Amino acid sequence: MTLMTETVAPATKPVPRPRPRKTEIVSASALALHLDCSRAYIDKLEAEGVIQRQGDGFPLDQSRVAYPRYLRRERRQSPRSEADAGHVRVKTEMLQLRLMEKKRELVRRIDVDALVDDIAGVTLTALSSMPSRCAPRGDLAIRRSIERVVFEVRTEIARVGQEMADKCGESPLDERYG
Repeated sequence: MTLMTETVAPATKPVPRPRPRKTEIVSASALALHLDCSRAYIDKLEAEGVIQRQGDGFPLDQSRVAYPRYLRRERRQSPRSEADAGHVRVKTEMLQLRLMEKKRELVRRIDVDALVDDIAGVTLTALSSMPSRCAPRGDLAIRRSIERVVFEVRTEIARVGQEMADKCGESPLDERYG
């Protein structure tokens, strides 16, 4: 004896097709409440063409999509964002300069100027004492000759320094310290 079994597919419901959603139209006040802004701001958005009235209200879904796009576009165009970016650039540059200074890759100009002034002072003082140190005691002719050479060297140093300052656009010392 042979038994035949019959298989029956379970009853299935037909898969519902997505129905086109009915566009929900809301009033300006309801849209303002939904977007968390004022009624006057909704009027401004409508005047700028960000959102569009349909009939007696605004399509909620379209407005919900258009508003964040508008905000993103405004943020990219905002002068404040440009100012913020500029501020970040300047702050970054300042931090880089401080880091270079700490690494001794960069020195302040005032420190270099002080060092050069000190070296020049020692050099000029040593030059000025040369005639009395080099000339034999009582030999005024040699001493005057050495003094003349020292004066010429000091004059040449001053002339070269003045030319370098003029080339760099430095103001004269009497204007800076006088």
